[in-house]
Amino acid sequence: MNEQKGIERMASAFPKVEYEQRLTRLRRQMNDKGLSLLVVVNPANLNYLSGYDAWSYQNTQALLVPSSELEPVWIGRSLDVAAAHNTSWLSADNIVGYAESYADNSPNHAMEAVADEINRRGWNTGRIGYEGDTFFFSLRGFFTLQKGLPEADLVDVGVLINWLRTIKTPSEIEFMRRAGKIVDKVMRVAVDSLRPGIRENDYAARIVQAQIEGDADFGASYPCMIPFIQTGTHAGISHAPWTTDVIPDGSITVLELSGCYLRYNATLARTISLGKPSDRLVRLANTVQEGHAAAMAAMKPGVTCHDVWAAWQAVLSPSGFKKHSRIGYTLGLNYTPTWREYTASLEPGKEDELREGMCFHLLCGMWTGDGTNKGDPNYGLSETVLVTKNGCETVTNFERKLFAKH
Repeated sequence: MNEQKGIERMASAFPKVEYEQRLTRLRRQMNDKGLSLLVVVNPANLNYLSGYDAWSYQNTQALLVPSSELEPVWIGRSLDVAAAHNTSWLSADNIVGYAESYADNSPNHAMEAVADEINRRGWNTGRIGYEGDTFFFSLRGFFTLQKGLPEADLVDVGVLINWLRTIKTPSEIEFMRRAGKIVDKVMRVAVDSLRPGIRENDYAARIVQAQIEGDADFGASYPCMIPFIQTGTHAGISHAPWTTDVIPDGSITVLELSGCYLRYNATLARTISLGKPSDRLVRLANTVQEGHAAAMAAMKPGVTCHDVWAAWQAVLSPSGFKKHSRIGYTLGLNYTPTWREYTASLEPGKEDELREGMCFHLLCGMWTGDGTNKGDPNYGLSETVLVTKNGCETVTNFERKLFAKH
């Protein structure tokens, strides 16, 4: 048993060798770009490279990755050092806590501590990369880092590590399948629990309970996002939160739900009609289901994101329906507020190629109606899809149909 300060050390989600292989792939990219050091701030990318897992990203934290074979260095709030010892594979000398005076104490900024550690280790020259396209790196944080490293050439690497994450290893694919099993159960609870007269917030509570309970054998982790419950007068508002309104009989409810296993996320969308669905809703549902199947049939290594979108569009256009937004994106390891990887996107003109091991949220449907069976209908359908050697498979396995409850 390994212990740090009397706290039992937990195992990382994957064997150390898998993290080392990820670092090797990253360092190839770093050397191609002439980077001597990478300052990683996206919590999903910290997890991906070090195993570090804690709800601590509301504070500045970073993983310093040298281009050489030296072990990376985690630096974060002193209060979170125990979590770093307990969830990462890093050695004690490479886990550094900064003083509490940097936590919520303007004008101090914790990027000063990050820069100090870089200077202390002599990594403060050359081309140093930073993640400039993430929620977790503020403008002030950048300027603080820049000021603390006057001899360095700071280079924005964007979503470099996110692209590495898009190709899942067999171990990661198993985690995605477990997340799929969780969300299958969650959707079952959602379909069974919906009834006329239930308040949206009470309905959401049943769904969230199922998300947290997860699978009887392996449980679940907290989801990245709230359940999206599109119903009633705000049914056409894609990302609106639930309300305390009562869900009436005769309404249409579109659900977009997720399951999470050790930060790996799978998502699923289905549609429920309370009462007999209108002919227009049935026609829309049949069209979306056909288009969704066509898009999934087109998914295989080597095809482009545009090709998948075009397969969907070939079904949609003759029907007279129109959808202007994309129909999917990559997903996997992540933290609140999103399960998205911000890489490949299934939309017109996108020439990024699908590769074996990618996982997509393939999301088709229309959100233009008023949530009733009287006007233009709403219908959503999605699966979490894994690109395989010869095609694709779903990691979610829930009945794919329009649900009607009378």
